Amino acid sequence: MFPVRYVPAVDRFLFAELDLATLDAPFLDQRMGDPWSAAGPRAIDATALPVGRPAWLFHTAFCCSTLLARALHAPPATVALKEPHVLMDLASHALEDHRPGTPSLAARTDAACRLLGRPWQAGGHVLVKPTNAVNRILPELLAATPGSHAVLLHGSLEDFLYSCLKKLPGAEQPLRWMVQYLLAGTRLQASLGIRPDHPFNPVEASVLTWHAQMERYADALADDAGDRLRSLGMNTLLEAPVDRVASVARWLGLDLGGAGWEDRVAAVFARNSKDASALYDPATRRAERDALRRRFEPMVEAALEWAANAVAPHTRMPAWKDLETR
Repeated sequence: MFPVRYVPAVDRFLFAELDLATLDAPFLDQRMGDPWSAAGPRAIDATALPVGRPAWLFHTAFCCSTLLARALHAPPATVALKEPHVLMDLASHALEDHRPGTPSLAARTDAACRLLGRPWQAGGHVLVKPTNAVNRILPELLAATPGSHAVLLHGSLEDFLYSCLKKLPGAEQPLRWMVQYLLAGTRLQASLGIRPDHPFNPVEASVLTWHAQMERYADALADDAGDRLRSLGMNTLLEAPVDRVASVARWLGLDLGGAGWEDRVAAVFARNSKDASALYDPATRRAERDALRRRFEPMVEAALEWAANAVAPHTRMPAWKDLETR
């Protein structure tokens, strides 16, 4: 049984039957279809399970994390869980965790990690790629999985802005949700003196979200006394995907599936991350980027100037610990 949701109001996990084919979905949420709608409570004692030790792929959104997770997915030896909604539920709970009487975030995070970290075959491995709003509870996830390794995948502010703007107008509300999750409680918020639930416009929301994530990454790297974290830039990944996937797998201790894995990984990076039936090779990616520049370049340049002057001076930036690549 797979933990699909956590419901803080009743302090209960909801479970559903999932097979490996379901995990091909780009997101483990309502887009799974029947397993999501059939989820319900089950008598599963998570505390009786071994301490979870999944590998982690954290990311800043729109930086090829789904492609990387797909490339590392070699079931049943290595199973990649892409954006399990139960972690988003815990990130939501974290916003309320200070209130008296609320269930312990640490205890529920521990339970979720034990449930998610169960291998799908004896000796198998699990990779978890949370949604980027879950970066809010990155320290809690690492604390709940002692000994696990993580990769912090990231893109530039410029790339983030282009990706956000191309999704408008439909992405306006999701962008506000992202900034609410990630800005709240940061030093950046305190320094700027703004409320995370302010009705930011899409450019403001994008800039603040990216910088809030930089602070959260910076804090995690500064606290990495156990040397469990490595960083990887999106463009570095795309320069040589097969080699970079091999480097990530080595760091995370994942099995890429034996002979022929290089061809499988190359095929993943030649297709759309959300729709594997659609081709999306480097030439297509460059053409899309050129089209976005023609459409949004003045807006992005103005946003970058505002960010450099008004937001960046208040942001703690990461001291990156770059992944060793071959």
